[in-house]
Amino acid sequence: MPEEDVLERLGVDTRYVHLGEPHFWHFQPQQTDKGLYVTDEWGCGFLMPESSLYYNLIDSPLRNATIDDLENYSWPDPDDSGYLDGIEQRARQLSEENEYGVVGNFAWESWYERAWKLRAMDKFYMDMVADKEFVHALLDKTLSLHLRLLDNVLGVCGKYLDVIIQGGDLAGQKTTLISPDTYREFIKPRQEKSIRFIKERTNAKIFWHSCGAVSSLIEDFIDVGIDILNPVQVRAEGMDAEKLKKQYGGRIVFWGGIDSQHILPSGKVKDVENEVKQLIKAAGSGGGLIVCSVHNIQADVPEENVLALYDTVRESGKYPIG
Repeated sequence: MPEEDVLERLGVDTRYVHLGEPHFWHFQPQQTDKGLYVTDEWGCGFLMPESSLYYNLIDSPLRNATIDDLENYSWPDPDDSGYLDGIEQRARQLSEENEYGVVGNFAWESWYERAWKLRAMDKFYMDMVADKEFVHALLDKTLSLHLRLLDNVLGVCGKYLDVIIQGGDLAGQKTTLISPDTYREFIKPRQEKSIRFIKERTNAKIFWHSCGAVSSLIEDFIDVGIDILNPVQVRAEGMDAEKLKKQYGGRIVFWGGIDSQHILPSGKVKDVENEVKQLIKAAGSGGGLIVCSVHNIQADVPEENVLALYDTVRESGKYPIG
């Protein structure tokens, strides 16, 4: 997370509350000849090569599992008190002593993405056709653990939150990763269940993160109670901000929208300024737009482009929108 002085300089008006580290597991990467390797609390293995800034999934412990194996797997304990360490105090302090929007980032990597990481993406996607029973069982398990964790977390800090993050990538650059019908069979009912569960415990708005071309699913997102769509990957197919605003404005908030694939890393300051102004003009009228980069700002983005993004938002993001 950025340091506080960086957030203040950029004028960022949200602050995040994160889970504590569970007592039964500790982040302990090991140096190997291929890079840093770590096994997470779910038993998945990740490698960060020396040339990378990110850990990549390389070991999926349930790749060859059967439904019977799910009963005997060593699942993480969502009731571990370590997850709650410090979160009530931070959430209360941010809510009562500051004017920030308080965002709870308790997605626990999301029940959907966690399922395919445990199974391995290729196997999981094939299972949605060839072994549906296993997919339903695995998703039910990861969702049940997720909801137990949320019940504990929201019990101590839900009243202080303005937004709570959920998510799971459902699309690539051109289209969804699975068909809308497959999404509606496996994902949508569980989205609806989890969102209803959350809204019974907090007044926070539900933020759903999915990269890529998700325009064919936005109506479904609204239907299940999602309030905010992130990151609005504007260079993906069908994700033009102006068109999305015309079709869905007033029913869902768009959070993101500044191209991080081309404009931020490769554009000039003027290009970044124009990108921000065009987004605000296209999707800012009447509210419902939170401007930021489509995804995490990477190490190759020039400092002046980062400053141009945030400074232009403050200068141009004022009502009335021209």
